[in-house]
Amino acid sequence: MSRRVYRQRRAHPRRTYPRYEYQLALCPGPEEDCAGCAAGDVARFDFERDDVELFVHHFGGLLEANRQLWRSTLHGWHWYPVQQPRPDTDYRTYEVEVTELCARRALTADELAEAERQAHVFLAPFVARIQAARDRLNTS
Repeated sequence: MSRRVYRQRRAHPRRTYPRYEYQLALCPGPEEDCAGCAAGDVARFDFERDDVELFVHHFGGLLEANRQLWRSTLHGWHWYPVQQPRPDTDYRTYEVEVTELCARRALTADELAEAERQAHVFLAPFVARIQAARDRLNTS
């Protein structure tokens, strides 16, 4: 019997915390599709020294930063977190062997009907308790 193996890449379970990076965006206005407004951030119109440095760092130079600062006075600007994808170091590659226990098939109509009947039998006492509690609340 031949061995059937495939490789699967899975994220490491111990590192599930999301990573965020802040993104600077000019707000095109409420009538346009604005990523900052969609993220729930309110457009800012104030400019302090740190904000000007942020624009210079983000746009790579004083001339472009100055141009973007003037553009942002119309509708404002956003500084909002954007979730980043996991780095490659969070993933491990595993070898998975396919056995006969892995094989799945679709249920026949009779098997599906039997599974639904068993589910109804299992849930019937719980549904009866919920309905009785609801009836008691409605009569009080």
